[in-house]
Amino acid sequence: MRVLGTAGVRGGQLERKARELLSILAMHAPAAVTLDALAGLLWDDPPPSAVKTVRAHLSRIRSALRAVSAADVERVGRDGYRLAIAPEDTDVGLVAAARARARLLLADGRPDAAAAVLAGARALWRGEPELPETAAAEALRQGWRQERRLLVQEHLGCLAAGEDPGSALGELEQLTAADPLDEPLWVLYVRALHRAGRQAAALRAAAAARTALVEIGLDPSAALRDAQAEVLRQPAPAPAAAVPVRYAGPTAYTRLSTQGGDLVVLNPAMLTIDGLLDGAHARTALAALASHAAVTCLDRRGIGLSDPLDPARSPLDQWVDDIVRVLDALAAGEADLFANFDTGLVALEFAARHPSRVRSLVLAQCYPRYTRSEDYPYGLDRRTTETLIRDTVSPPDPAQGVDSVAQAAPSVAADEEFRQWWNRIGRRAASPAVATAIRAAATGTDLRHRLPAVTAPALVLHRRNCLNVDIGHARYLAGHLPDARLHTTAGTDALWFTDSAELLHHAIDFLT
Repeated sequence: MRVLGTAGVRGGQLERKARELLSILAMHAPAAVTLDALAGLLWDDPPPSAVKTVRAHLSRIRSALRAVSAADVERVGRDGYRLAIAPEDTDVGLVAAARARARLLLADGRPDAAAAVLAGARALWRGEPELPETAAAEALRQGWRQERRLLVQEHLGCLAAGEDPGSALGELEQLTAADPLDEPLWVLYVRALHRAGRQAAALRAAAAARTALVEIGLDPSAALRDAQAEVLRQPAPAPAAAVPVRYAGPTAYTRLSTQGGDLVVLNPAMLTIDGLLDGAHARTALAALASHAAVTCLDRRGIGLSDPLDPARSPLDQWVDDIVRVLDALAAGEADLFANFDTGLVALEFAARHPSRVRSLVLAQCYPRYTRSEDYPYGLDRRTTETLIRDTVSPPDPAQGVDSVAQAAPSVAADEEFRQWWNRIGRRAASPAVATAIRAAATGTDLRHRLPAVTAPALVLHRRNCLNVDIGHARYLAGHLPDARLHTTAGTDALWFTDSAELLHHAIDFLT
């Protein structure tokens, strides 16, 4: 049943007065409306036959509803009527549910997911509710115009807070020009301009809003003053840090320092070398490592600036070759390897194949095999892992997808700046198909049989309360690598550069 636009019931035809009556009932639902009140809304001067006519229209609406669903028009008391229909069977109910869901997503630090939900709600709102042209109905019409305005404002607010604030600017510019006295829209416009890096335009917008309000004798609100103060106080969002990128054949890499022994940092998941220094947590942690060693980072084949994966070869083989090419380009005979999460597999395989080129290994929240089996009781089962990959990379409903920040780094799940950085570099690192292939390799590889060939000294680090990686993996590695020690630290995160710095301090002590 739809009432946001031309009213009607799917599969049924209703005349205009019946459609207007349907809209009135839907807007009051689940409350009842008396016959006299209905007549007063339908006509400015109800005719003598008004009650009889209303009853006839109610009968037609009831027939249309019963033909397609369990909905009904119920009689309440002596002369009251109410619409009895499930909220999910009406566009009004679907919009209300979408707004409630978007508020939860926004509170969870997921403005882009909230924006997607609200975009769907806006698509359901095809026009003004079909209401009579009467004085009594005008109040209802104005109320629903305000509801639509709030929906638009909520949607634009989520866009302005998301990864692409510029996507909200065109509509905000039009709306503030059409209604220069709508202060909440001005506040969104100023903040969206600021977050898009257009500081001068943000200040001009704030000044235009103040002028429009002062002209009619209104003082700017605290929200507008705060938005203007943010522009003046905070610098524009910094662009991605310029990282000098070099290439060893198809493999992109960068060198962050040149003092000390060579240390190759293998970044987990979809982290790329051109996104590393754009995030405060990664930048700080890498700087700490770079003060003790000559740090080099690379993009594995298939990720970021490196060439695509060769579908005819194992991804793990190609990633091992990436390290060989980079060390050869650096003229480094041997190096320390720092691996985290899925790149532990790459470091272990490299160390097994090229023992003379590995001085030592640091394995933070790593594993030799990701999934459980009869002889390996750690990790997730295979089916759960496959579902997790799907819901992370290409969820059926984006608003219901896996929150990868809460999975990998729960300590910063509420940090909006970190969340935006993580999602931004994740999306530009690889296509969904490549991301699925990479995650399949990371969760489907079993290197337990290779551990005896890893002869380099290894430090196995694991946060005791890590939510994403079972500590059993770390204990297995420490027990089956020929020369390894296990050190557990406080914390919950799988990422090496967030949460407690204790893990990083132990790594540096071991490397130096």
